[in-house]
Amino acid sequence: MPLRPLGLGELLDGSVTLIRRYPRPVLGLSAALAIISTVLNVTLAVTVFQPLIKFDISTFNGSGTASTDQVDGFFGGALLGSLGSSLVTALAAVVLTGVVTVIAGRGVLGESITLGEAWRIVRSALWRLIGLSLLTALLVYGSLLVGITLTVVLVAALGPVSLVIGLPLAIAATCLAVYLYCRLALAPCSLILEKAGIRTSMRRSGVLVGGSWWRVFGVLLLASIVAGVVANVIQAPFLVFGLGKNLFSGNAIEQGASGILVLTYIGAGIAQTIIAPFTAGVRALLYVDRRMRAEGLDVALTAAAAQRVA
Repeated sequence: MPLRPLGLGELLDGSVTLIRRYPRPVLGLSAALAIISTVLNVTLAVTVFQPLIKFDISTFNGSGTASTDQVDGFFGGALLGSLGSSLVTALAAVVLTGVVTVIAGRGVLGESITLGEAWRIVRSALWRLIGLSLLTALLVYGSLLVGITLTVVLVAALGPVSLVIGLPLAIAATCLAVYLYCRLALAPCSLILEKAGIRTSMRRSGVLVGGSWWRVFGVLLLASIVAGVVANVIQAPFLVFGLGKNLFSGNAIEQGASGILVLTYIGAGIAQTIIAPFTAGVRALLYVDRRMRAEGLDVALTAAAAQRVA
């Protein structure tokens, strides 16, 4: 990675280069986390979600053939299972972001690092990293939830006329959530590489993003689009195979829904192994780029390297 401010193409290509240069620590950890998440999702698909797939709402009649307790149990189990899966996936993303950030920080200096070394650095800051992720999610999704909730309440209380106020309110809440997400996007990198606290890293992210919010937004949006396209390309064969297997075997799609769901989760796990390091790498390199542009980090690193050689 060149010690100078990076262009858009260099940020995206640099993330791919990071994966290619450090495949064992990056892809190895990503694959391990994806396997854990996939096993959990597949287990849910063949246990908790299967009764919901096979459940026929037509069994309800006036005498209550299917009790509401049974339905509540089905949906309650599905909700708890989905929540557990989401928490595991979120925790895996936090750990992977931390490790990729450490590797990217060393990669800027041209130094190699093993997965064990990167994990030891991340482990010392893991609880702070988790706390930062929870606080960021609370601010981003909380602002969105508040805006949408107020809109729904206004519509329910005043009728369609309230859309004149409610719709702009919902749009404003969405814009605020996007703004906060981008403004806090570099906080995990600051927490890991600068060994900062939660509040300090959030302030640092705001300082680095400030004045270049639109560029940060564009880079993160483009990285998400690229990751989404790659994920769909990887998952598509699994979905097509699942649908085709049921159609050619003469089974209805509903009858093979569990199998389709399992194949979808497997495809998603494989896709996550590739795209999760890519998006984490883009964010880490974007942090380094912002420090170069705003604080002259490239000049400082070049001078330090020259002194070390001398």
